[in-house]
Amino acid sequence: MRVMIIDDEQPCLDELQYLLMTHEDIDIIGAYTNPLEALVAIPLSRLDVAFIDIAMPYIDGMELAKKIYSMDSSAQVVFVTAHSKLLEEQKRAPPLEFILKPINEKKLEAVVKKLRLHVSL
Repeated sequence: MRVMIIDDEQPCLDELQYLLMTHEDIDIIGAYTNPLEALVAIPLSRLDVAFIDIAMPYIDGMELAKKIYSMDSSAQVVFVTAHSKLLEEQKRAPPLEFILKPINEKKLEAVVKKLRLHVSL
């Protein structure tokens, strides 16, 4: 599963990257603190899943998700956020799943299991 992580907070990005690297079937193809840099890389990446923070500068995660879906409708999006109130607005670009920060490893495991069902390897 080809995964991209986009979070403007480096410690959060690093933690999620570390946790995802424990899965043999996950290939992290990009980790970005700048969502605009990620947006440039997405068309070239053949990504399966994007883990996206919602509250970011330049472009918020919901807008970024909509752009990802417009480039590749088969891509999956998982929102990773500390702001549960922002999840109420997620109907604009519905994710497959969401994870609240700080990341709970059991929740992440459940999300990865669900992703395996939705992503063709």
